[in-house]
Amino acid sequence: MKPLIIAHRCGPGRYPEQSLASARHALSLGADMVEMDVRYTRDGAPVICHDENALRVFGVDRLCGDMSLAEFKTLRHAADPEYAAHTLEDVFRSEVRPLLLHCKFTGERLADLASRIRARGEAENCVLGVPDAADVDIVRAACPGLRVLAFMPELNRLDGFLRSRASFIRLWEEWVTAERVRAAHDAGKALWVMAGRPEEGSVGCTTAGALRSWRDMGADGVLVNDVAWALEVLSE
Repeated sequence: MKPLIIAHRCGPGRYPEQSLASARHALSLGADMVEMDVRYTRDGAPVICHDENALRVFGVDRLCGDMSLAEFKTLRHAADPEYAAHTLEDVFRSEVRPLLLHCKFTGERLADLASRIRARGEAENCVLGVPDAADVDIVRAACPGLRVLAFMPELNRLDGFLRSRASFIRLWEEWVTAERVRAAHDAGKALWVMAGRPEEGSVGCTTAGALRSWRDMGADGVLVNDVAWALEVLSE
């Protein structure tokens, strides 16, 4: 069975990463879901940016958390200034669905984000990625129907997530084994693979052989940059 294809950072390439244009393009190619990273501005607004510092993405050497919402909304993508920075509200007003929202925070802001999703009636269209098993209960308390993905930064958090109420487990590709895929399934959770190796600067990229091996192990989803390529490989 073909794994779900999740467009990592909305499938950067033709359009700037995590722009609505890149998300729409990825979905048009056949992605099952698009991933965006969520941060908060100084005045408590959720916005879309992978990095803590806006320099690489937007060409402005400031922390997203030090900007006001009004300041963040003036940013343009460094890769192509035609495209503006997005707030989470921009994303919700768009037709881009479904969404994997990678939370770059924990605690009260997780509860705030989950509450916003619940208030908009978007729980069925969103998955929240969180770094710690304790975060799952925070999200579930604020929005009981919201699905949660284990975006664990270290493999030693796996057992805690397997015991949690998370719906999905994400493993870096170097962590993937058939045994761990089975463990996730035995715990009633889907297993998603994050393509690439961060220490090599290859996040979102992998080989055709690796994609096929994860499919054959029973992985349920893959986060990858090149959606069209992944679909072609997995259909062979």
